[in-house]
Amino acid sequence: MHTSNVFLLALLAFIAGVGARSFFEVDVRFIMVLAAGGSFFLVYYFLDRSKTYWGIAGMLLIVFAFGIVRFSWHEAARKEATVLAYANGNALIIRGVVEDAPDIREKNTRLKIRATEVIPGENETPHPVEGNVLLFANRYPVFQYGDEIQVRGTVELPESFSGFDYPSYLAKDQIYALMYYPDVELVSSDKGNRIRSVLFSLKQTFEQSLERIFPEPHAAFLKGILLGSRSSIPSWLLDAFQATGVTHIIALSGFNISIIADTISRVLRRFYVSPRGTFWISLFVITLFTLMVGASSSIVRASLMGILVLLAAKEGRRYQGPNALVFVGALMVLHNPAILRFDVAFQLSFLATAGLLFVAPRLGPTFHFLPEFFGFRTNMVTTLAAQIMVLPLLLYYFGGVSLVSPFTNILILSFMPLTMLFGFFAGLIGMVWTSAGIVAGAVAYALISYHIFIVKLFSSIPFAFLSF
Repeated sequence: MHTSNVFLLALLAFIAGVGARSFFEVDVRFIMVLAAGGSFFLVYYFLDRSKTYWGIAGMLLIVFAFGIVRFSWHEAARKEATVLAYANGNALIIRGVVEDAPDIREKNTRLKIRATEVIPGENETPHPVEGNVLLFANRYPVFQYGDEIQVRGTVELPESFSGFDYPSYLAKDQIYALMYYPDVELVSSDKGNRIRSVLFSLKQTFEQSLERIFPEPHAAFLKGILLGSRSSIPSWLLDAFQATGVTHIIALSGFNISIIADTISRVLRRFYVSPRGTFWISLFVITLFTLMVGASSSIVRASLMGILVLLAAKEGRRYQGPNALVFVGALMVLHNPAILRFDVAFQLSFLATAGLLFVAPRLGPTFHFLPEFFGFRTNMVTTLAAQIMVLPLLLYYFGGVSLVSPFTNILILSFMPLTMLFGFFAGLIGMVWTSAGIVAGAVAYALISYHIFIVKLFSSIPFAFLSF
């Protein structure tokens, strides 16, 4: 068996181990049996090198056991969150530091804080604690990453609802407790990582530039496709996106990063830059973009998926695609095993990328009769390939499918690279000079108006979205 195939099997065995442990409790004795059996097969292989499949079987058993152990380590982190001991229904005071950029919603702001101290009652001695708590706070006052705050309220444990494992969903972000609308006071600022503070500040400045240049909902639309921010998009437009099957364009994903990478590659090729140079320049730009928009876990994941597509194009050898895709997925699961089962965005982006790499090349010849004007044929093929792969998950999680999705995606994706390109540069210019940004954003404004018109038109069609 070829080495690359063995490597692929090992990655899949690790992912399978994590997946099995995410659904079932596994006794430590079973893990020891797996490890012992794998070790026996490996010893047998080293004694007789002709028994290649024995060696492969032994390695797969050990890697599968390691996947189980890795998820168990993740689960053990909940027990180390000592703040959970105070989730007893009593009001208390928690002091902690805002660990991520505030998630501003229509009715509240969600703050992830790293708890450092708990004061059980008035005039009592503070107790050091560990663990992250998710606050559902009022929109005002406004807090930022790195702010040290003191909150007064009741710590609650998340509960599952409607068959959804909400505790595990939060645990993938190392969040184990909740507080609803506590009294919040600012203690001090600049307690976070200095680099992350600069990155979040840069992202906020860019968002404010877009808000000054574009009216709503155009600014919200552009923040969605460039930064993955959906907080200010009106509900009617979100419903239209879902009915037409284009919600993915306003959630920063590997698709959006791939558009940026592909646009850069096309421009560089027109200037006769070599494929190798194109790859490294595109990689550099994607890295800068990732840092500028905050380098959160979702954006890092999207960038990795986008870079994967770049790498596949650079190598030009499809047989490396499975290994590269599974390697990126296994690396992310190794870092955070909970995303395999509880992160829908990871699952969708992984399957969509798989569709682009493996299904699209097989669909391409079928649509050779279509024109390539404005990338029409390419968009048709890639849209169908991605939708074929993600359809089972869409049905499972969202209970329905958009019947007009292929048409709306083709009409929208054909112009999406230009929208992102002109919108991004308008935002950059607006950070320096607002008036120049407004002029530069004229083309982006017209393109966004076109996108909104298309989703409104197709969402008004009867039975555009079929629910099950």
